[in-house]
Amino acid sequence: MEQGVEIVPPIMLDFFAQFFVNRKTKKQSFIAKDNIPDFVYDILYAQLKRLMRKYEDSAATFRYFTPFSDIFDEAKEVSDIINLNTQFGEGWLLPAEIATYYRNGVKNVISLQPFGCIANHIIERGIEKKLKKMFPQLNLLSLDFDSGVSDVNVINRLLLFVDNLK
Repeated sequence: MEQGVEIVPPIMLDFFAQFFVNRKTKKQSFIAKDNIPDFVYDILYAQLKRLMRKYEDSAATFRYFTPFSDIFDEAKEVSDIINLNTQFGEGWLLPAEIATYYRNGVKNVISLQPFGCIANHIIERGIEKKLKKMFPQLNLLSLDFDSGVSDVNVINRLLLFVDNLK
């Protein structure tokens, strides 16, 4: 039975690119010192952006292509929801990804919490109310997904989610 659902997974690039934001945030908050000058990181980030633009230029002809978001823009937007020093698990990146999805028209989001990841579980549950207030059309499902969760439970929650798509 077709449900009219398209899966849009997050890209791994943001997970690695968050390093640049995390480093800067820790330094500004006096949580960590860094002996490497800022200009070195600026050069590295500029090279990463150049590679991203090269990929975007090639991929732009594809029908469903979505350009990359700048990780610093995502961090700035989400700083009203969560402190950027929240860097355990996916920390601030989790709400940033959800906000980016919403801005790009994806209003139904499933947040998988694999292997009992307590950090992501706490972050996602803690920001859920703020996200729904900022994005009223957001339909968000937190789903624990590990060996301790029965298949029937996962399937039932997913079917309920799909039945209530906005």
